[in-house]
Amino acid sequence: MANGIKIATIGGGSSYTPELVEGFIKRYDNLPVDELWLVDIPEGEEKLQTVGALAQRMVKHAGLPTKVILTTDRRAALDGADFVTSQVRIGRLPARVLDERIPLSHGMLG
Repeated sequence: MANGIKIATIGGGSSYTPELVEGFIKRYDNLPVDELWLVDIPEGEEKLQTVGALAQRMVKHAGLPTKVILTTDRRAALDGADFVTSQVRIGRLPARVLDERIPLSHGMLG
C-alpha cells in the first residue's frame, strides 16, 4: 500500500460486515479505503471466508480499487492500519440467542 487508507476490522466474519462494507463503498469519495483487512479468530475462519468473499464481490461490483484481505493474523491486519473497527459478540452464538430472546420476552425486538 502506497499512501492510501488501511482499515482493519476485528471480527470481520460477522454477519454485519456487509453493512460496514456498504458504508465504506458509499463514502469512498470522502474515505478512500485502499485496503480493508477483515480479521477473525481461527474458529471463525469459515464465516470469515464466506462473509469476506461477499465483501470482495461488493467492492468489485462497485468498481472500486479497494483490496479486501481476509486473515486470522491479527498482527498483520493491525500493522500500519490507519483505523481499526471491531465487531465483537462476547459469548459467540449462544450470546446471540440471548440478545434476541431477552428483548422479545419484554415485547421488544432485539
